[in-house]
Amino acid sequence: MTNILFTNFCIFVTFLYLSGLLSQKYVAGVVVPSFTVKINAGLLFGIYGIILMYYSFPIDPRFFADLRHLAIMVIATYLGWLPSLIAGMLIALGRLILFGMSASSAIAGAGMLLISVVCGILSRTHWNRLSKMLLMSLSSMLVILFIMWMNIPNHQKVFTVFTQQLVISVLATVVIYMLTEYINTSNKLFLQMKKNAETDYLTSLHNLRQFEQLLSERFLEAQHFSERLGVLVVDIDHFKQINDTYGHAAGDVVLQQLSKVLRDYSRSFDEVSRNGGEEFSVLVPEATIDETAAIAERIRAAVEDHVFTLEDGAKIRITVSIGAAVHPDTIRSKNAKELLQQADRELYRAKESGRNRVCSAPEINDLILS
Repeated sequence: MTNILFTNFCIFVTFLYLSGLLSQKYVAGVVVPSFTVKINAGLLFGIYGIILMYYSFPIDPRFFADLRHLAIMVIATYLGWLPSLIAGMLIALGRLILFGMSASSAIAGAGMLLISVVCGILSRTHWNRLSKMLLMSLSSMLVILFIMWMNIPNHQKVFTVFTQQLVISVLATVVIYMLTEYINTSNKLFLQMKKNAETDYLTSLHNLRQFEQLLSERFLEAQHFSERLGVLVVDIDHFKQINDTYGHAAGDVVLQQLSKVLRDYSRSFDEVSRNGGEEFSVLVPEATIDETAAIAERIRAAVEDHVFTLEDGAKIRITVSIGAAVHPDTIRSKNAKELLQQADRELYRAKESGRNRVCSAPEINDLILS
């Protein structure tokens, strides 16, 4: 039996490693998983439990020793009661499918459902994860003891088997806790590195590198699906005067507050980036040049009306100039770089025309008519 339980443990460790690779976006305590993710995780760990059951050790014709309860315990600890219940239901169903419908199968299936409910309840407590997992493991083993007592007439044998399985289960729980925490920490570091690589440290907007990647991807999508893609290039007017007058720390505060204005007055699915210094950009998909210019004007007016509060309490106002271009309305660009260059030219035109304004590239039809 010990060999089979050790095999169960090794198989489950492999499952955990694979799950860690699949769950890099969902870090416990950092990213809240969606309802769909919880359901999928419950199904996945339910399948893990069924596979562990396949490698069971027959203690008695009516009882099989394995570590299937660990699958329920882990998913309950990290994702809560819903995946725990789904995994328990799937494992109970797997028990009936693998070993046939019988009174002992029904009792074992009901036991798995009870374990999933108990683990789900314990997952809602405020204890640390190791304490939760140990208590879940012990609670699960008590349920398994009851199932063994009901299915195996030889109670002396029950005591011997239960003792061995309890020791292995507790030891496995501690090792699995260490492994899952290592995976969780690794995923957390991965997310942090990914965020640092894609996000501007000051404003939490996309940085230049991420903007260029998004622009390239969105441009290819627009070409492939024959859709529009607009680009706004936004630049603060006379930003150097702010730094010279109030200091660079004040300039940073202005950039941070401006980033919020840009997010608030863009559409929810527009993508805002800081390209460096006082220059920002907004990707505006699925909008004509007139609609894109209207979004740009809304942003310009919002910035002009906004009162920027510095750290020392001083209040200042700023303005921005914006250049706009839309593929394919204003230019049949061969690549994303040409579209960005056209928006840049419109920004310079806005600057040369007196600043605090929006300049849009003319539509291709207008150019033909002229």
